[in-house]
Amino acid sequence: MRHRPLPRSLNPTPGEALPSFLLRLSYRLSVKPLDLAEHCGLLGASRVTFPSRHLVQLDAETAQALARSCRLSVAEVHDLTLDRQAPGFPPLRLNYLGRKRTFETMVAEGWSFTRFSRYCPQCLSDPEHGSMTSSWPGIWHLPMAFACPRHHRYLDWRCPACGNPAFSAGITAAGRWRPAQLIPNPTTVLHPAQCRSRIDDHDHINQPPPACGQRLDRHISPTIRPSPDALHLQQVLLELATALADPHRAVSAAEQFTDLRAAMLLICGTWPATAELFPQAANLDAIDTDVDQRLRRLAARKTKVTHLARALDTPPADSVACAALMLLARQVLAGPDRAEHIGALLSRCTRQWPGRLKLLRLEPHCSAGLRTTFQPGLDGLRPVSTDYLAFFPQPATHQGKLDAAAIPQRLPDAWMEPLRALGAPIRPLRRDAAIRLVQMAHGGTRRQATLYLGFTASVGTNTSAQLRSWQSSDDNARKYADTLDRLANELVADGSLVNYQHRRARLQDWVLPPDDWKKIIEAVVRRLEPGQRHRIRWDRARHLAASAIVWAQVTQGEWQWAPMLQSRPDVGLIEIKRTRFSAYELTLPVFPSRGPGLLARLLHDALHEHAGRLAGRVDRLGEKRR
Repeated sequence: MRHRPLPRSLNPTPGEALPSFLLRLSYRLSVKPLDLAEHCGLLGASRVTFPSRHLVQLDAETAQALARSCRLSVAEVHDLTLDRQAPGFPPLRLNYLGRKRTFETMVAEGWSFTRFSRYCPQCLSDPEHGSMTSSWPGIWHLPMAFACPRHHRYLDWRCPACGNPAFSAGITAAGRWRPAQLIPNPTTVLHPAQCRSRIDDHDHINQPPPACGQRLDRHISPTIRPSPDALHLQQVLLELATALADPHRAVSAAEQFTDLRAAMLLICGTWPATAELFPQAANLDAIDTDVDQRLRRLAARKTKVTHLARALDTPPADSVACAALMLLARQVLAGPDRAEHIGALLSRCTRQWPGRLKLLRLEPHCSAGLRTTFQPGLDGLRPVSTDYLAFFPQPATHQGKLDAAAIPQRLPDAWMEPLRALGAPIRPLRRDAAIRLVQMAHGGTRRQATLYLGFTASVGTNTSAQLRSWQSSDDNARKYADTLDRLANELVADGSLVNYQHRRARLQDWVLPPDDWKKIIEAVVRRLEPGQRHRIRWDRARHLAASAIVWAQVTQGEWQWAPMLQSRPDVGLIEIKRTRFSAYELTLPVFPSRGPGLLARLLHDALHEHAGRLAGRVDRLGEKRR
């Protein structure tokens, strides 16, 4: 039975992270980590995902279930999380830099290593505190931990065998991170010091994907000894991160870390200007290599400017480069010529500099002394009146004239025609225009308009970020506002608008009825070749995918945000995308470049016809209510 005490458990080692404790317990009991997590109440709703957010923080109910199962106190369980281990490190807080974040936003910012961990091979091979198996401290997941004070060596971060980041699911052949879990490859029992990264990109039906298995405690890499300055900085940063708030401290730990982050952003964003100011600084070549590699990767992926700003703001994964960058940042912040050096770096920043908005967001949370130093150089980078259209809420210019219910999630192509000429990225522009039109018609905040359309609040934030650099260029913000104003006037004059909000409301709990789905299957199967009919899996995932596409056609919405997918996480998008007949093939008008097969065309036609009939019925119900 779930949450019952296990027959045997372990004592956590001081500073141990939750995934390390679970790995050691899994190895001792010879139980798969995923099964152990299910027993302890740590799995997501799908029962196959192992949420990495538990590394940072545990809610009260989950903590109590884990404590009961593992024979620990609730305090001991909370001590396994980064939130308890690093109270002085502000990037771990959900309320950070004056706004509330999601866990996903925290991960994307890169200031907590929830996807991988650095490690010291000697610590893993020689565990302290009486542990019989290797223990992974939580502090290894934080960017300021770049050296081992015990063995006076830099921490490693890659597996020497497969090259993947340690304690990660690995990186695909396409260069993308595999989905993060609290414990990678959780269906395999391995020694805690073994690499758990997948070694191929293939799906393995009914068996766990192969793990690398390299013992990270048995490969002692060539040691580059940190300098005394680096070890001293390491000690200072770890003490700041692990210290509780002290009201008597002149500059709080949070302010000191924000100062460091602002200086690192300024250094990377203007590189190699700082190297010219400090030519004798240690390991400048490591910083140069790291910045160059980041920019090359982003250029190869044709990444947007907003992603460039995030890349420049993220600490290097490599310990040597991270230590060098943090040491250089401390020199900039603590040197006698601080004002002169910071002024010289800020003079290289323009209003088009990718890190401008990030630096402006960090500045109010820096120490008072650094804010004073920043002020002259930042004044020229602050928003002016022409920025307001790009960065501030859309006013309710058409309230009482345009009905917000007539705005769909995905603007029709005819509405998009005048917007396409603006030259912005089409997908975020389509979403952003829908959100702004709702604000123009209905008033309220951007968040309220985003939720009204059926998106999550983070969609509105991410959409705005994807368009920010485009709106900052030339006169794009004003052109965009003028085009939206003309479009809204045309919609006001159109007397045949559809009430999409009514359709969304009526289909909130809808899914293709079994009888209708059976008729659609029969109509499609009749037109297939006999040998093909029995090879198709008409399973639940395909049923939900088809329901999502019908919903998207009726509501003029985006199929990914269909309620039947959001309310059924036990199936979820990953399983739907894995079906042989994927949802992408169903949306032929949306993805015309994909070459669909016969099955895709037949099913698309059948669903399109069903959507037309369903839309008529829903609209007639709306008319009767009026």
